[in-house]
Amino acid sequence: MLNILRLPVTKEHLLKMTKEERSLFLLLGYASNQVNALWKLVTILTNGEENDPVKQRLEGAQTQIFVRLTIGAMREALKLVEGRFVKRPLGREYLPLLDAPAAEALDRLKMRFGKIDMLTVIRDSYAFHHPTIDEMEGAFQKASSNDGGEEADWAIYFNDALLNVFFFVSDFVLVHGMANAIGEPDVNEAHKRLLGELAPVAHDLSEFSFGFAAAIFRKYFGEELLMTLVAQFKDAPDIDDLRYPFFVETPGLRNG
Repeated sequence: MLNILRLPVTKEHLLKMTKEERSLFLLLGYASNQVNALWKLVTILTNGEENDPVKQRLEGAQTQIFVRLTIGAMREALKLVEGRFVKRPLGREYLPLLDAPAAEALDRLKMRFGKIDMLTVIRDSYAFHHPTIDEMEGAFQKASSNDGGEEADWAIYFNDALLNVFFFVSDFVLVHGMANAIGEPDVNEAHKRLLGELAPVAHDLSEFSFGFAAAIFRKYFGEELLMTLVAQFKDAPDIDDLRYPFFVETPGLRNG
């Protein structure tokens, strides 16, 4: 059973905050929504195993796309926490107001600030920005070296439905560039390392966002805001049972 509670936040409530408080409250909420949505999708994408070699290949590449997007969103959220909280007087004011889980989450997030880590490298060149010509050439040379992968790696997959078309060769080269960027010789190990980075960051970003929101509510509203039970869902699926396919039927959508 999922109990869904609603916390009413009115325009009048938001107007009680300073401009800086209001901006950070809304942006942290947005960042938390974005990271949670993408992390939920990555979790579903990594469920189970596909036996068909074509589906396995394309679903694996699709997963890597969403991993890159999640990394980019997480890195942007980290920049938000660093620039709008840690480095501002607002952060010094609210730090002692955070509950213990939020303060501990912030401490872990701060360990990533001011250094080049895997999330920064991937965000800057592979998630929200395209690699440079030289980076792409390095990726191509890495992908071409040794055995150069399988014949099926250097291919484009076509279908009458445009949503089922996939330039696998592009992703194949790109993941070698990502492995290069984080100093990992093996692309599969690079993928595992990146996945391993995501869960703790997603958790800490949400924990801090919730803690900051709670501190603002305590400051301005005390016990004024009460949550109301608005729905109960008995049929929510177990996330571990869900699968996200690559190939889909597309009735009503334009085909190639």
